[in-house]
Amino acid sequence: MTVVVFGGSGTFGSLVARALAAAGLQVRIAGRDGERARAFAATLGPRHEGVSVDVNDPASAARALDGARVAVNCSGPFAALTLALPETCLAAGAHYVDIADDRGWFARIRHLDGCFRERSLALACGCSSLPGISGALALLAARRLPTVDRARVTLFIGNRNPKGSAAVRAAASQLGRPFPAPQGRLTGFRGRESVDLPLPFGRRAVYDWESPELDLFPTLLGARDVRVKVGFEARAATAGFAALARLGPRLGSRLALALVPAGRRLSGFGHSGGVVQVDTFGPDGTRATASLGGPEEGQRMAALPAVFVAQGLADGSVTARGFVTAYEALGAQELVDRLAGAGYELAW
Repeated sequence: MTVVVFGGSGTFGSLVARALAAAGLQVRIAGRDGERARAFAATLGPRHEGVSVDVNDPASAARALDGARVAVNCSGPFAALTLALPETCLAAGAHYVDIADDRGWFARIRHLDGCFRERSLALACGCSSLPGISGALALLAARRLPTVDRARVTLFIGNRNPKGSAAVRAAASQLGRPFPAPQGRLTGFRGRESVDLPLPFGRRAVYDWESPELDLFPTLLGARDVRVKVGFEARAATAGFAALARLGPRLGSRLALALVPAGRRLSGFGHSGGVVQVDTFGPDGTRATASLGGPEEGQRMAALPAVFVAQGLADGSVTARGFVTAYEALGAQELVDRLAGAGYELAW
């Protein structure tokens, strides 16, 4: 069965595509640059192909989906996308999977839930670190508390992770931008906290981040206070982002994008891994923590939930329909167990 990976030659899309090809699925790489897509598909083997696509154009997306049963959308930044691709999947009778961590995208796409259910199709969103892995960890941690009052998600990123252009633009757009949270208004990359992460990272400064958990976790956990935090292994990068956030969203984001080339030149030290950690707190301050990660291949970990869901939809082992997250499609325990089996360390 053919799986189409949109943005399949990019940083995350290539990881998804390689894993699906290794699992024996036929993969079609769909990208803005058709030649690049075909060149990358050739590295996967003779069964695979590459095509040119504009994910915001329904006719182009329909051509790329021809004959496919599952689509995986890795074409960020998701804030800039229309609903053309999921709507085209609906019309073509194809399951839809994405790696989105954009809160606005979740709010827009979940309105298609009923339409996908009517056609017995899955609309699987956020099959990545946030909120896929974080949601699974939150459910497992919450089992150890009678009641969850507060939840804190930390995404910690190793310095040697490749910096994809879509991810960089999405990150820069958050700097200094206010956003609502269940407990009140927060600001992107403000609100410094220190968290204790598994080795080799240790105690680190992290900052507020807008992510779908702010909408998902009050219902999922019953939490009245939800925070998502981000930090970088390079302490200078974390401090630099915090300083730029104080300049406001317009100037801060522009300067951040201007400094990206210099940041890439300094990405040769440290680790390529990272950590997703969830701390849940009871009303009395009792804490239960779950984390998943390791010193190497952090972006592979982030890509694997989309691989697991797409593979399950292709072979029929995933039967979830309509709007679902990775932890709902697979089950929280299974998702964490499979990631641990792929070499990442689960810590409590």
